[in-house]
Amino acid sequence: MIDKRYHVFISTTGADMQAERSVLAQTLASLGFFSWGLETRTPLTTAFARRQIDDCDYFVLMLGSRYGELSASGVSYVHLEYIYAITKQKPVFVILHESPETRSPDFQEKTQEGQVKFQDFRRQLQRERDMVVTFREPRELEVILRHAMPQLTQRYPSLGWVRPNDGPMQALQAENDKLRLKVQQLTTLGRGRSTARPTPVDAEVEQAFVDIEEKPAPLEVPVVRGDEVVAFDYRVHAYQDGNFRELRPRRQMSWNELLMAMGPGFRPPAPEEDFARIINDYLNISALGDVKDSMPRAHATARCQINIRALHAIKMQLKNNKWIVPVGRDEKHRILWGLSTQGEGQLNKLMAGQRLETGS
Repeated sequence: MIDKRYHVFISTTGADMQAERSVLAQTLASLGFFSWGLETRTPLTTAFARRQIDDCDYFVLMLGSRYGELSASGVSYVHLEYIYAITKQKPVFVILHESPETRSPDFQEKTQEGQVKFQDFRRQLQRERDMVVTFREPRELEVILRHAMPQLTQRYPSLGWVRPNDGPMQALQAENDKLRLKVQQLTTLGRGRSTARPTPVDAEVEQAFVDIEEKPAPLEVPVVRGDEVVAFDYRVHAYQDGNFRELRPRRQMSWNELLMAMGPGFRPPAPEEDFARIINDYLNISALGDVKDSMPRAHATARCQINIRALHAIKMQLKNNKWIVPVGRDEKHRILWGLSTQGEGQLNKLMAGQRLETGS
């Protein structure tokens, strides 16, 4: 079994959550997670926090009864970290105090504006996130984490970090050493081929090396046809009669339709994080038809957000189909993805067919 470790970014407010943060960090360490985060924040630490979120596997947000220290924009640093984690498609686990009003007056927001911002942020977290739990005392956090973190890693698999001396790495090193030995033996065999007949052992080594060179590597991930259909769900705010509801419709699209929806977003090439923006922008335009079943009088939709697992599967398949390929890096050294020659040809063919159908 691979001994895999995950990096977790912990986002909490300041001294009012010190006891809870300590339990959180200790429990994560006992479960084999590396925890990161900042206890104090200033404008100078924002870039550092973002780099940590970029590198983390999971984002854990714990909120007590404060909105947190405000940035220059009037939004708390904790809220900004949450927004940044969402834009980076990080799996988010939220832990909320069950009764914030019962906490010590020293831990409450001092102003009416702060209390309003706290309540708005708390409702936003409850509305937007799948994994939200509540606690009353710091000692409950250990039980919560031991139950929730395995679910989080199963629901949202991540690359994590594997210790270099684990079994798979040792097996890989052994295979590498074996191939090096075969190359060395084959080189020696070639030098003496003109004057000596190869022994049965030499012939076996030579044939093994030929087999390694000639056997094609197996294709591990299938390439899908354009007419194959994929289903995924997403969140959307649907507006009806002056009110809105958050719905989770399920959409079915063929891979050709997905290419037509997303392909133009990679002209010119775009970085990895734009995958989510491109498909969410498309869903914002087309989601109204999906919500009519549950809200027949809905007149508008907004804030579409595709399921993170579905987004990952779509990204991987577009890459496996060689429709989207890396074409370089931008000034921030991010990999840029653009349409391949194959993807460009497929997209142009689909768009030409669409123009014929519509007569435009």
